[in-house]
Amino acid sequence: MGKNARKASKRSSERYMKIIDAAAKIFREKGYKEATLEDIASEVGILKGSLYYYIDKKEDLLFAVVERPLTEMTLNLKNIVKSKDSPSRKLEKALLNHMNGFKRYQSELFVWISIEWFKSEFGDEIAALGDEIDQLFRNIIIEGIEKNEFRKDLDPKLMTFAIFGVYNYMQRWYTPNEGYNFDEISKHFNAFVMQGVLL
Repeated sequence: MGKNARKASKRSSERYMKIIDAAAKIFREKGYKEATLEDIASEVGILKGSLYYYIDKKEDLLFAVVERPLTEMTLNLKNIVKSKDSPSRKLEKALLNHMNGFKRYQSELFVWISIEWFKSEFGDEIAALGDEIDQLFRNIIIEGIEKNEFRKDLDPKLMTFAIFGVYNYMQRWYTPNEGYNFDEISKHFNAFVMQGVLL
């Protein structure tokens, strides 16, 4: 087995997934700069030295934390865009995909939005993932305008920024103690966005 194959095997293991989960939690609680590999190893219940079986440096964990949810959300979004659904239905599904991503990967997406990953070694790769999500949303808006489902005066770029502003800001205020569940939030946010785009 070659080096790359061995690395892929390690990184598909249950232990590696636990390490990424722990890194997301610690990065969110302490901030990336303040978090240490000792903190992450302790969260997993292993020695710091054991982390080096899976990673070379802390930046590897930062990339893994952010890459996992963005890749999953992007794949879902691509399938939505390529579907035969109407633009309105595509947008509804895209918004739900964004909410489900937050629901499943709250700490990871907090790290994506809050931490200065763009200064890291993997900054360009992470930015590319975010740019792809942005462009896929714009494509839905453009299609909706062209098919006369969405308002003609919409600027697809600004509308996409507005959507991200609504949804991504959840990272700042949402806690389970707020008294709102994800279905309620999704329903209200969805209605807000759809009212803003439909003719």
